[in-house]
Amino acid sequence: MNIALYNLTTTVKLGGVESIVWDVGQKLAERGHRVTIFGGRGAVRREPPGVTVRRYPYVARDSWGRVPPLRKSLNLLKLLERLSMAGWALGDLMRGGFDIVQVVKPYDFPIGAHVRFYRGARLVYNSHGTDFFPGDVLFRRSIDGAFACSRFNARMVEAHYKIPIDVSYNGFDADLFRPATPDAVLRARYAPDGAPLILYAGRLVTFKGLDFLLDALARLPGARLILAGDGPHRASLEAQARRLGIAERAHFIGNRPHTELPQLHAISDVFAIPSTDHETFCLAACEAMSCERPVVAARTGGLTEVVRDGETGLVVPPADAPALARALGTLLDDPALRARMGRAGREWTHAMFTWDVVIGRMLACYERVLGRAWP
Repeated sequence: MNIALYNLTTTVKLGGVESIVWDVGQKLAERGHRVTIFGGRGAVRREPPGVTVRRYPYVARDSWGRVPPLRKSLNLLKLLERLSMAGWALGDLMRGGFDIVQVVKPYDFPIGAHVRFYRGARLVYNSHGTDFFPGDVLFRRSIDGAFACSRFNARMVEAHYKIPIDVSYNGFDADLFRPATPDAVLRARYAPDGAPLILYAGRLVTFKGLDFLLDALARLPGARLILAGDGPHRASLEAQARRLGIAERAHFIGNRPHTELPQLHAISDVFAIPSTDHETFCLAACEAMSCERPVVAARTGGLTEVVRDGETGLVVPPADAPALARALGTLLDDPALRARMGRAGREWTHAMFTWDVVIGRMLACYERVLGRAWP
């Protein structure tokens, strides 16, 4: 097949959705398909073997936001940002002879529908959230196939667009994320004298619930926390840590290359993902479980489909620092429980979320929309 993976932010920022697009492209190329990633002109540089990467100019949402009437709607700003890139990318999409144009955001329905109408490409929607905008339902008849990253997300899409949608979940790099021997020197840097160590890896944004994680840490004397990632909420979180008197126990280490994360899992005792909203899946939780680390997660969105309460980790109410502290404390105090849940988590993720499994589900969708099977 000749497949276009179209998503502006893939080549502009680091994030879960962006990582998925890169990995999907690489895995499809490994199976012999022709893959082109269409993204914005940005600083993220990856060149997966067999994948063509095209980058285009665009007008960033911050620039559109300088117009007062526009800044009232973030979804409108995102739509304008996407449409600005479409003006540059449309020619290559039209000339590319693509069998499939796959998008991850509804903002790209207009350009996908255009290529479908004039060139006969099939439009596939790989949903990772909502990002609905006024008038988006007008394009629903152009969607030939759709799959979501969780049942939670699928229900939202079905209710909005009134279209059938499968669940593919997301995949993770099982070769990279595996149990490793902990680096004693690295562990001592973040958790001296054998202190319990909690890890969070991801963006530092409000909906990740990290303010509640810091409140929970304050209730766990002696425990340490690594926050691997960056984002607009970092300064306020660092200030909160100082107010709580836990600044020396909360280590903000910034973004780390994906290849360094398994070693951070190896030196940690438990992984925390206390999101309060917008968590349609959670790739970071899969990666932690594959490294045999139990996960404490909030009961929100698709997290409960990824983390099995009482089996691969503990699930707590969102925005509840005392409950989060109790769950973390339970695991930190019980090495045998951590080990049992860690082993169960690795088995679960390898049964459900490896790329071989996920790509198989995606190819089944392609088969339906194209009317023929593919390897």
